[in-house]
Amino acid sequence: MQEQHVVCGAIPAGFGAPVYVENPDAQATDLRGLLQRYPQLPAGLKSAHQLKEEGLRASNLFRPDAYVLGPPQLVAVPGVTASPGHKIPGWDEVVFPPSPVYRANQAVAFSSRPGADEAEAVRRAAIGWTQDVRDDPDTVILAVSTIGSPTPSTTPRERAVPYEVALTSVSGRKRWHQLINPEWDERYLRQIQRAHAELGTLKGAPCFRQVADVLLRKLRGKRVVTYGRNIQYAAIYTALEYAWAGDNLPNGTVWAHTAASLTTLSQSRWECARLRHGEFDNDWDSAEGHFALPPEEPAANTLDRCQMTAALLHRMADPALRYAELNDRAERAVLDGKSHRPRPQAGQRLSRITASRNAVLERSQGACENPRCPDPRYTSARSRNGSYLLEVDHIDDHAKGGEDLPRAMIALCPNCHALKTRGTVTEEFRALLRTTALARHQELLPDAR
Repeated sequence: MQEQHVVCGAIPAGFGAPVYVENPDAQATDLRGLLQRYPQLPAGLKSAHQLKEEGLRASNLFRPDAYVLGPPQLVAVPGVTASPGHKIPGWDEVVFPPSPVYRANQAVAFSSRPGADEAEAVRRAAIGWTQDVRDDPDTVILAVSTIGSPTPSTTPRERAVPYEVALTSVSGRKRWHQLINPEWDERYLRQIQRAHAELGTLKGAPCFRQVADVLLRKLRGKRVVTYGRNIQYAAIYTALEYAWAGDNLPNGTVWAHTAASLTTLSQSRWECARLRHGEFDNDWDSAEGHFALPPEEPAANTLDRCQMTAALLHRMADPALRYAELNDRAERAVLDGKSHRPRPQAGQRLSRITASRNAVLERSQGACENPRCPDPRYTSARSRNGSYLLEVDHIDDHAKGGEDLPRAMIALCPNCHALKTRGTVTEEFRALLRTTALARHQELLPDAR
């Protein structure tokens, strides 16, 4: 199947990963044909919860190997008042909630955290994705503001639906910005706190069905980047279901007309800047077993949110900005007393700041920083995990008080590193490295600031 998106309620599944089902032949006849569009779940794929019960975690929870639909759940849909004097009775609906699954043979101990090389490889992959997104002429940035709640128990008339949508180019230039009347009672509409649009303005805006075709034309064939993909994709999906099918179920559902909405939305590629931002920041959440998701910054409206996402992509893609960010993180760590603390490791070693090491690698761009290196560019090759084939060293011995900051550290190829650490090193050579590191440090920071 080409349609790799399945939505149940507020949680979309797929986005390029395979979608499986468990035992479709056991389901009701009217659902069996739809479910048989997806293959059976193969052995060896487990949910994050199943792995955690075994003391394991996926190597990267942000990158599921697949999604599985089910097991089916019977949901009671409450009745609603469609108009004064007209009440739609409630009914029972079968839904198939999607869950991400991971290859069990690639799981690691839950308590383990990525090593420095692995974390750097994840960060480099996030940077590579950002650069690719910015170079892709088909990239657009989307932001959707919704009213209501995405929780499964929410009644249909209180579901999360869009009231504002914006599209920009990858540079943040406005492409489209539209207020939308969610067609709610005024008591619900008052939940929306808007400084720049009165309630009457919103009530006078077109409803989603009136702008859906325009929005879909603007998204068709595009690489759609959002900050928080799941809820924004789901809000558009549920709005389409309501506009096209006159329905808006609390948990969503898999049934025949669902395929029309999914096929339409699958004409775009949906990608999440927030997940990549978490990988880029590289802050590990030990309690959850994944990289921490950055909080979403407050924004005045959806256009502002698009432009904030564009600024984030620029910062992630620009070497000088990345270096400045890592350097600032390293300086904060030093101020917080995280440098030169004793830590047990095969004897007694002093703690080191990961951000400093990553900043120096970023600054080097894959080349040995020793000005006298006979072949500095051979290190532009990468290791198996994607990191540079370079070794970061403190110019003055760390154990003897050498600064744990990028300006006092240098990236060396294995030959130059061996010469510095095990050869006869003159003070003149150390002075050359100090001057080189400081000059490159000062070269990058002014541009970044």
